[in-house]
Amino acid sequence: MINPFTLGGGVPSPHQDKVQEFDLLRAPRGAQLLKYARKLRGYTQAESAASYGIEERTLRRWENNEFNPRWNDVISLLEDVYFMDIMQAIAGVRSMQAQGIAL
Repeated sequence: MINPFTLGGGVPSPHQDKVQEFDLLRAPRGAQLLKYARKLRGYTQAESAASYGIEERTLRRWENNEFNPRWNDVISLLEDVYFMDIMQAIAGVRSMQAQGIAL
């Protein structure tokens, strides 16, 4: 008989839960996601801010982590201005961090 727990199926171990929890704690900040997506798409801060209907200074402050953007603003900018899913942005930021590339 095949034991499903040895094949990766079944109930996850408590250790796996801790790993996922830790990864969530390391999720990129909104500032990192916005800067990554903007640079990837080749937009200036002025172009991005105008497209979203905010002042350039506001976007600059968000990207420089002077003020924390609301998550609905982060998601809206990613989807409506940069045409990017939030999971794509998170994966991109993590990839850059893993390679030691600063945003």
